[in-house]
Amino acid sequence: MLAWLAERVLAYGSVGVLTAVLLLPALEAALPVIGAVLPGQSAVVLGGMLAWHGTITVEAALLTATAGAVLGNAAGYAIGRRWHRPLLERIPAGAPRRRYIEYALRLIERRGAGAVFVGRFVAVLRTLVPTLCGATRMPLRRYLLWTLAGSAVWAPSCVLIGYVLGPAGPG
Repeated sequence: MLAWLAERVLAYGSVGVLTAVLLLPALEAALPVIGAVLPGQSAVVLGGMLAWHGTITVEAALLTATAGAVLGNAAGYAIGRRWHRPLLERIPAGAPRRRYIEYALRLIERRGAGAVFVGRFVAVLRTLVPTLCGATRMPLRRYLLWTLAGSAVWAPSCVLIGYVLGPAGPG
């Protein structure tokens, strides 16, 4: 996956890399369920690898990854806040997914801050937690605080992993 992604973004140089590092994590978090198939975390790790090779700076990779994570989470929150009823009503009452979503909603209502922070690090939760937090009407200030905290830890972690793996990666 990383080789394919690297080939595509390197065709556009540092602008392509930074665009991928910004947009893929943002779209991953902003699109409930669909975002799980997007390589957002892989793009950030790739950004760290390419920073090791000198294609972009480490600071640029960190800033764009953090911005992408925060923007994506904010968009996911807004989607959940605006369309929470239609999203939940489309799932049949007896469907297993409905039970899981209702369980997740109750969990977010009880332990919202922890769910936002930890959700940044778990692939499937990265796509669901922002929307469900908006659907539960979590206070925006609280949500943004924990989104910033989670993103400020997640982005450097992924960039650092990529930087350490840099010698073995594309570039």
